[in-house]
Amino acid sequence: MNKRDLENIASEIEREESLFAHKEYLDALKSAPAIIGREDKARELARFLLSSRKGHVVPFISVYGRAGSGKSTLVKFVCENLPDISYRFVNLRRAKTVFGCANLILAEFGVPNLKSAQGINVAIEKIGEAIESALGADKKRLFVLALDEFDVLFYDKRGRPSDFIYKLLVMQEKQREKGRLVCIIAISNNVVVDQDVDDRVRSRMGSSEVFFGAYSKKDVLEILQDRAKSAFALPADPEVLEYCAEMSSSEHGDARRAIDLLRVAAEIAGKKGEKKLAKTHVDGASEQLQKERINTVLSGASLHLKLVCSAVARITFLTGEDWHSTSSLYDQYVLMVSRHAKGVKPLMYRRVSELLTELENTGLVTSQTGSRGRRGYGSQYKLTAPPEAIGSACFADWWKSVVKKKKEHDEIEKSGAGLKLPTKSPYSGLSQQLESMYKDEWDTYVGNT
Repeated sequence: MNKRDLENIASEIEREESLFAHKEYLDALKSAPAIIGREDKARELARFLLSSRKGHVVPFISVYGRAGSGKSTLVKFVCENLPDISYRFVNLRRAKTVFGCANLILAEFGVPNLKSAQGINVAIEKIGEAIESALGADKKRLFVLALDEFDVLFYDKRGRPSDFIYKLLVMQEKQREKGRLVCIIAISNNVVVDQDVDDRVRSRMGSSEVFFGAYSKKDVLEILQDRAKSAFALPADPEVLEYCAEMSSSEHGDARRAIDLLRVAAEIAGKKGEKKLAKTHVDGASEQLQKERINTVLSGASLHLKLVCSAVARITFLTGEDWHSTSSLYDQYVLMVSRHAKGVKPLMYRRVSELLTELENTGLVTSQTGSRGRRGYGSQYKLTAPPEAIGSACFADWWKSVVKKKKEHDEIEKSGAGLKLPTKSPYSGLSQQLESMYKDEWDTYVGNT
């Protein structure tokens, strides 16, 4: 390759990008030009914060909801635009320990990282001093410490996350005694009080919560229209934007992923040399993003998260049914552990329920509340991607064996070989021969018949 070759590559890329005027507006992480569909949440949050004008401070606000529902964007917007507030916004995602979270907070104030030997008490003291300095410099009375990805704290069981929260709340009270008001906003995909928080901490936290549901189709469409207006060189086809909003809202209601979908669709159109965005480009973008999302989520997932995800894929593939209860998925998970993770102890039912919620937050599954008859109501889950894609991404060799055995079973059934099982099961046509032959892959359903 020479300089001329590189110039040709640059020219080719520039032609592919010709649909865009300001592509940065289709960066899902860029601050939104306007807040859309969250006015009621802004009002709730502002009401909590503005009580400080009357001398009262809400010590802890839990902002929670699924990924891409506008939580972080709205918290930043409110804190930046209320004149009474000095604030710091800290994303804890990069931390692996509670002490790491403390150092990330200090880094936002420009304070050098502490060594773990100095202890968490020193870190809390340094955070209090930094807040005092910030309030003095900004000449404000209320300080907001916004902690995004707050649930990361609870991944470090040895670091005693509940104790860390308690120490932050005690630090708040000491600041109040000095006439300074401090509020902590915890932004999470799960409600914080559902985590392993001590009762003494819960009572100090209070119950101030702002819940963000998924965006509606109307909200997603308005967001896409607002972004597209600045992003594209020519006006985008309204039907294409509506199609993109329909696809996004029906699958996940995630604004970030809707913006990504529109951007990738335009990139596909540009690579094909086409001047206008079409629905076929959106379809191609959806398929591409789905593959990328699956690989991104599962490549760094824990063993148990992969096992839970595999359980959803397995039962979906074998039964042909979409929706599955938490209890049936837990049974599948236990089977997966016993067969494919020798020496690993299964997690408790509650923790598997939390992992299913984590999967929902990644967008790989979605949930609904379903009736269980006399047992009341419970959660049901279904995949948002083909089970084949999920299963092979988790454990490729194992998934090949699942596919192979199901194919062999289907072929034998088609030939009419074997006797029918005498009891009803999701595989009412499974032969007795196959029950024995493939017991490893089928006994969840028919092994006890």
